[in-house]
Amino acid sequence: MERHDIELKEREDQIIHVTNESGIVNSFELRIDFEYKNKRYYAYCNYEPEGRGICDIGLYDLSSSRDIEPPLFDDLYYQVREYFKHNFHIDEKILDW
Repeated sequence: MERHDIELKEREDQIIHVTNESGIVNSFELRIDFEYKNKRYYAYCNYEPEGRGICDIGLYDLSSSRDIEPPLFDDLYYQVREYFKHNFHIDEKILDW
């Protein structure tokens, strides 16, 4: 072997060579846009299929930067939680990679 070939082989031996890749999904962030009493809102949550399930629900008014007032938040929270639990279906068409 020539010196150049030996140096090249030594450098190649110092580099990782990936033989397989895999990933594990532990949670999803879900989002819905909805209307309630002629106003537009959105809600999101974390969904952990093998853990806590639906958790960390957030609700926002799409037309304002202000927080949703507590009485309205409470009314929407229950409906949104139930929607995420029973009506939100995850499939490849709605996953955003």
